[in-house]
Amino acid sequence: MGEGNTNLKMTLIKTERATKIFKEDSEPVFALSSVSIQIEAGEFTALSGPSGSGKTTLLNLIGCLDRPSEGKIYFDGNEVSKLSQHQLTEFRLRKIGFIFQDYNLIPAFTAIENIEYVLWLQGTGAAERRKKAVEVCDRFGIKKLINRRPFEMSRGQQQRVAVARAIVHKPKIVLGDELTANLDHKTGTELMEFLKELNREENITFLYATHDPAVLKQANRIITLEDGKLTGEKVGANVSL
Repeated sequence: MGEGNTNLKMTLIKTERATKIFKEDSEPVFALSSVSIQIEAGEFTALSGPSGSGKTTLLNLIGCLDRPSEGKIYFDGNEVSKLSQHQLTEFRLRKIGFIFQDYNLIPAFTAIENIEYVLWLQGTGAAERRKKAVEVCDRFGIKKLINRRPFEMSRGQQQRVAVARAIVHKPKIVLGDELTANLDHKTGTELMEFLKELNREENITFLYATHDPAVLKQANRIITLEDGKLTGEKVGANVSL
């Protein structure tokens, strides 16, 4: 029992002086500058900062969508920043879930086909894919939506399908960028409460970027960035804005 509790608190993500440099008119632009953080398994953490602060860049590095120009990224103790492109693709597919600001649902697919998509990419058989997708639809209360296509759903319904797709393969971490940007206040609040419920009940680790104070208040920890640099952190009782 003791060992199990320790595992729940193990370091899942670690960045060491992560830096991302882009070229603009032949001049280097530091989108991220020497950022070192740790994310423990089971955290519900927000990245805060104004537009251009480096939040999305950091998410892209942690999500293996991009590589650091300098520094290292570790996932479960393994350095992922040195993996090949093929290895990164496979790693993302099996270890990470993504909730995009614009949802990125496939328009021609029904809700359940969108949810099954990552399982199809993993090579899961049709019957097993459908079984897992139906189970997650039941869990999310969206079973009535399974045969609808994105244009037949509200923004809130699309977001729930996107969340279901993000966790159906049981990833180690779910990353989100401005999760509530396209939602009204009520729907956004319901979404964040739902994600916190998943975090509590299933110990899913969430890391999301936002500049919305109401969404930041939902986090158990806030990491603040500005001009690509780590500028502060609030944890637990000190997280209130």
